[in-house]
Amino acid sequence: ITLTKVTPSYWRASFSSPPFNIQTNAWYTALYTLITDLTTDPAVKVVVFDSSVPDFYIAHFDLLSPVDNSLIDGFWPNITQLANLPVLSVAAVNGIAHGGGAEFAAAMDVRFASREKAVFGQLEVGLGSLPGGGGLSLLPRLVGRSIALEIVLGGQDFDADTAAAYGWVNRAIPDAEFDGFIDTFARRVSSFDKSAILEAKRIINKRAGYPTVDEQAEDWNAALGLLATPNVQARVAKMVELGLQKDTDYELNVAEKLLDV
Repeated sequence: ITLTKVTPSYWRASFSSPPFNIQTNAWYTALYTLITDLTTDPAVKVVVFDSSVPDFYIAHFDLLSPVDNSLIDGFWPNITQLANLPVLSVAAVNGIAHGGGAEFAAAMDVRFASREKAVFGQLEVGLGSLPGGGGLSLLPRLVGRSIALEIVLGGQDFDADTAAAYGWVNRAIPDAEFDGFIDTFARRVSSFDKSAILEAKRIINKRAGYPTVDEQAEDWNAALGLLATPNVQARVAKMVELGLQKDTDYELNVAEKLLDV
């Protein structure tokens, strides 16, 4: 994650691990370090999460190299900490957000998507597993039960306009206007009083509800149990053979490729 402090109150964190921005041990470690910095810095009020990697926001969880259990266990406590900070977290999705990438975006306070570049998908059921990074708990809150079932069980790609219509993101913005919109919005919010941001988030979180650590742990444990089964391991091995985490064309079209395994 490359951090740019645009102003003391407005930070931009860019996912910068080409070619796909996979959620690896290093990704989780960098995220937790950033959340600690956001917690301890008294000036910051807005953090924007974008990607500097062409075509990809966050492709998905690392399926080739095991992520340390301690890092997995720390994910939702860290995300919950971020949700409760007097800092507005903004997902500026300008590429593919599959699996854990879509879940990360969903966990942010607000989400904006490039109309031409953003793609969202929860593909885990097509693999034989489940969204384990908060999607099962977040999606029903964001889009309702029926659309959550469509997203999770359909295992398809959704463009930015559909995601916005569903309530998965706040809005879809033409790519030519995207960076300017994000910058203007972030600068505006970062000019406001930090105590007001804190109280607004605290009360809205209380009214809307936010997935608990126990709820997310249930999601993850269910996903992990399925991921460890021989059938799913065989599917993952087949996908790796076909190009998962190695071939750009495969990652760009992985939702369609699910039908090949």
